[in-house]
Amino acid sequence: MREYTGMVELRGIGKYFPVNGVHALDNAGFELRSGEIHALLGENGAGKSTLMHIMAGYVKPSRGGIYINGKEQHFAAPADALAAGIGMVRQHPNLVPGFKVWEDCILGSEPASGPFINRKKARNQIRSLSERWGFDLPIDRSTDSLTVSLRQKTAVLALLLRNAAYLVFDEPTAVLTPGETQGLFTLFSQLKAEGKGIVLISHKLEETLGLADRVTILRQGRTIAVRSAASLDGKSLGNLMFDLEEEEKPGDPSPSIPPPYPEIRAGLNPKVLSVCNLSVEAPGRPFIRGVDLEIAPGRILGIAGVRDSGLETLELAIAGFLRPTGGTIMVNGRDTTGRGPGAFRNAGAAYLGAGISGGAPSLSIRDNIILHAHRRSSRGFWGKLGFMDRAYLDTWMNMVLSNAHLSRSPGAKMASFSGGMIQRLILARESAERASLFVLAEPSRGLDQVSRAVLLEKLRAYAGSGKALLIFSTDTEELAILSDEIRVLRSGTFSARIFSGPLKNRNAPELIREIKNRISRAMADTPPRETVEAEGAAHG
Repeated sequence: MREYTGMVELRGIGKYFPVNGVHALDNAGFELRSGEIHALLGENGAGKSTLMHIMAGYVKPSRGGIYINGKEQHFAAPADALAAGIGMVRQHPNLVPGFKVWEDCILGSEPASGPFINRKKARNQIRSLSERWGFDLPIDRSTDSLTVSLRQKTAVLALLLRNAAYLVFDEPTAVLTPGETQGLFTLFSQLKAEGKGIVLISHKLEETLGLADRVTILRQGRTIAVRSAASLDGKSLGNLMFDLEEEEKPGDPSPSIPPPYPEIRAGLNPKVLSVCNLSVEAPGRPFIRGVDLEIAPGRILGIAGVRDSGLETLELAIAGFLRPTGGTIMVNGRDTTGRGPGAFRNAGAAYLGAGISGGAPSLSIRDNIILHAHRRSSRGFWGKLGFMDRAYLDTWMNMVLSNAHLSRSPGAKMASFSGGMIQRLILARESAERASLFVLAEPSRGLDQVSRAVLLEKLRAYAGSGKALLIFSTDTEELAILSDEIRVLRSGTFSARIFSGPLKNRNAPELIREIKNRISRAMADTPPRETVEAEGAAHG
């Protein structure tokens, strides 16, 4: 077996952000060897991304050093880190809009013939490299038209072109289909066999343990453990990540199945959301055609698919951000079709977009929390003159912060939060609106194990109290755990309708595998019509 001896070390790394007063890292360390897959794990806000952004040259450490094969390095920019052999692939790679794939890959490393770029040589170089790694990239397509998976491969290819020896992947599988995820893992194995060192940041613990050679765990900005992946399981890893005592160990890491959903209570609107024959054609977005769906109180309906299948188009149209070209959207009996997000919210609905789309990073935490509440704070005589009730808004803000279990200063910028913290804060803000319908996109993306479990319990509790939830997600496991019905979106229309009811007599892992398999098959090929109808008929 071929051996590799290269190594990157981060020693005694500290990082203080004076603008926000945040100590993100305190004497943190990390070691990456050639020819290994090294997982970097920790709860939200532990400092994982900050540490890797330092290693890749995006952020300068306040103290500590970076060493490659024992020699200290100083990076003023990502280009310096890349020149030293370190590159980073983000979850959503930033490619140059309008460029072809091969043009984006060679940017900054263009082969030249005299004063001109040798376009033929550059294109052949990228094609050859793509074929060697089995990427099958459409090198003449515009970067604007690429799926997330192809964007990731393009970013990796650009790094390999520059002979990167160490590659950092930050939550790479969060928005991939099961098939795309398996393809990425195959690539990791190839890179490892070629002697590349790979860092994997992920919140999918079981998936990560099955892939990694070693694991480093951060807690509150400090490195608290380095272990072989083979020595850990879900329970022991959770104890290290969250500093749990023996008696407080989490239970079986396998996701549990929610209890049966309550019957629709008398007096409640039998259709919180009704979408009829909806079509959407928006520039630059996948289309939606002839979509029908209904949600009753106390039900969770999951919509599965990849973003390019029209998942985001349908989500934004229902929430009022895109104007449909046909069909109707009714929320609590009120027509909100094409009337904007204000009409959607006024009809008794709340919306939590994917990632941090529900917040404004440049604004303070206070401003983000009172974003909608301020409209209700203009009361009495002074309210008519445009003055807001400060006491009311402060009470609202403190309630939301408490519900989100966050203790940051309200004056701090939202950008000082980790992605998971933002997700918790925006969910707490939206749930405080007491809406009867929640539309959520990728609700658990970026959340650690404990935060994810808490979120799923909250969503189940919302349904149990009679609220209706519509969840758009590329995470098939998330949908399998939460939903009592799943629709699979493919090429702008529903290709399957899956009920978990007849499967609930099986144990949780088997149930989830079966539902995930059904979703994956429906994503790839439209199932036979009689199969879908038979499942639907069984639930009358």
